[in-house]
Amino acid sequence: MKRIISLVLIIIGILLILTPITSEQIIKYYGKNLIDNGTHNEELKFNNSREIEAEFDYSAIDDVDIMAILRGSMNFNKELAIGLLLIPDLDMELPIMNGLSNSNLMVGASTMKPDQSFGKGNFTLAGHYMKNKDLLFGNLMDIEIGTIVYVSNGENIYEYEIYDRVLVPDTEIEMLSDERSKEVGKPIISLMTCYFSSDSGKRFFALGELVDEYPVE
Repeated sequence: MKRIISLVLIIIGILLILTPITSEQIIKYYGKNLIDNGTHNEELKFNNSREIEAEFDYSAIDDVDIMAILRGSMNFNKELAIGLLLIPDLDMELPIMNGLSNSNLMVGASTMKPDQSFGKGNFTLAGHYMKNKDLLFGNLMDIEIGTIVYVSNGENIYEYEIYDRVLVPDTEIEMLSDERSKEVGKPIISLMTCYFSSDSGKRFFALGELVDEYPVE
C-alpha cells in the first residue's frame, strides 16, 4: 500500500513539474506555426477581407493554465490571424488575432474592440502576461519610452513610438477609447497586459503614437 501511495505521489509530482513545460510548448507551437505558415502577407490581406465574426467576451477570458490552453487549442482558428506585431527591442514577434478569446490569446496579441483598423484611432491589443518572458506579452512591462513598435496587416506597415507606460485599474475601460488618440492628435497603439496576474486588479498599458506608415514592399 505504501508503495502504491509513493508511486502515485511521484506521478503527481512529475505531472506538476511537466505541466508548465507542456503549456509553454503548446503556446510556442501554435504561435511559431502561425507566424511561419499562416501569416504571409497575401493570407493576412485575405483574412482582413473576410467577414468572420470575432468574439469580444471579456468575462470569458481565463488565466493561462493547462486546461485553458487545451480548450484554446481545440477552438483555434488561424483565419482570425489579421496581422503581425514586431517589437525588436523586446525580441517580440507575434501574430495579431481578430477578437478577444482564450484561443486567440493563446497564440498572440488580440484586438480588443470590434471594427478597429490598423493605423487609425486607438489600435488596442491585449496579450497574456507570462512568467517566461520569451512568451506572449511576458516582457511587455520591460518596454521603454522611445521603443519602436511595428504592426502589419500584410499590406502596410505601421510604425509607432512608445510615449507612455501606465498602470491602471482593470475597470478603466476608457483606455480603449478612440478619444485617447484625439487627445494625442494622431493615431495611437495601446498594448495591454495583466499586471503579473488578473487577480491584481491592475492592467499595464504601453502607449505609442503613429510616426510612419509605408507599404510592406
